[in-house]
Amino acid sequence: MTTPRRFERSDARPELLSGRRVAVLGYGNQGHAHALNLRDSGVDVVVGARPGGTGAANAARDGFEVLAPAEASAVADVIMLLVPDEVQARVFTEDVLPRWKDDAVVAFGHGYALAFERVVLPEGRRAFLVAPKGQGHALRTAYRNGGGLPSLIGVAGPDPDDTLALALAYADACGALAGGGFLSSFREEAVSDQFGEQAVLCGGLVELIVAAWETLVDRGHSPETAYFECVHEVKIIVDLLYTHGIEGMREKISTTAAYGGLRAGRRVIGDASRQAMQDLLDDIESGRFARAFEDDQRDGGASLREAIDREAAHPLVGTGQALRGFLQRCRLDSSSEAESD
Repeated sequence: MTTPRRFERSDARPELLSGRRVAVLGYGNQGHAHALNLRDSGVDVVVGARPGGTGAANAARDGFEVLAPAEASAVADVIMLLVPDEVQARVFTEDVLPRWKDDAVVAFGHGYALAFERVVLPEGRRAFLVAPKGQGHALRTAYRNGGGLPSLIGVAGPDPDDTLALALAYADACGALAGGGFLSSFREEAVSDQFGEQAVLCGGLVELIVAAWETLVDRGHSPETAYFECVHEVKIIVDLLYTHGIEGMREKISTTAAYGGLRAGRRVIGDASRQAMQDLLDDIESGRFARAFEDDQRDGGASLREAIDREAAHPLVGTGQALRGFLQRCRLDSSSEAESD
C-alpha cells in the first residue's frame, strides 16, 4: 500500500500517546510551543533543560516538571530534541544515548542532525521528524486559536509505518497537523529549509531590499521614501502572496505594478542570481555549509554576533527604527482620538 503524501487531523490516532511520557529537550522558540501545546492536548510532558538556565526557569514558571536533559531522557518514551542545531549532536551523545529506554523514540523539529549525520541512530532505534513551518510563537498562537501550522513529517529506522503513526499523533497534539502534514524526509526538510532561508527569506530578500534602498538613496531620493517603497510595503505583497498566491497577487495589485514587475523581475534575478542559487544548494547538499556553520559557532557565536552588529549599523536600519517609532506614535495617537470620540 502506498503511503499518502498529505495528512489531516483525521489521520492521527491520539491514543498512541496515551500512557507515554514526552520529554521536550530545550525550552526556547520551538520547545516552549511544543511543550505547552502537548500539555494542553492532554499529553504527559516533562521538560529537559540545563539547570540554572533561562529555559529551565521559564519552563518551571509555566508549571512543568523540569529535569536535566539526561534525566528527562531516562524517563521518556518520546524524546523531542529541540535544542539549537549546533549542540544537538552533543546533547544526543552525552544526554540521550546513554540513558534512553530500550523502546524510546527520538524526535526532531528540524532535519539537520540526521540529514548531515551529526546524529547517527543506533541499529534498531527509531526517529521521527515533525517540523512546523513557522516559528514557535506562531505555532503556539495558531494552536490557541483552534488551528495550527503546516508541517513536514518524516521517519527513520525500523517499523516506518508504526513510527509514522506515532509522528502523526505527536504532530496532532502539538498543533502541527491542523495546518496539514506533508510527508518528507530528514534530508529534504533540512536542505530545503536552509536553501529557503539563504536564497529568499533571510539572505536574498534582505540583500535585495538593502540594494534597492541604496539605489534610490544614491539617486537622491529621501531615505524615508526609499524605506516605504523597499521595506514597509513588502508586508503588503507578502500578505497577498500568502493569501492568494502569485497569480492572485498580480490580480490584486495595480496594472502598473503588474506590468513593471513582470518586465523587471528577471532583469534583477537573472542568470547570475540563478547560478548563485545553484551554488548555494551545492554547498548545502554537500555539507559544506553545515561544516562552515559549526566551525563559526565554536567561539560561542561571537563572530556571528559581530557580523549582525556590523549590518545593524547600516543607515537603512536607523531610518527604519525612526520611522517605525514615528508610525507607532501616530497609531497610538489615532487610537486615543478614536476612543475620546
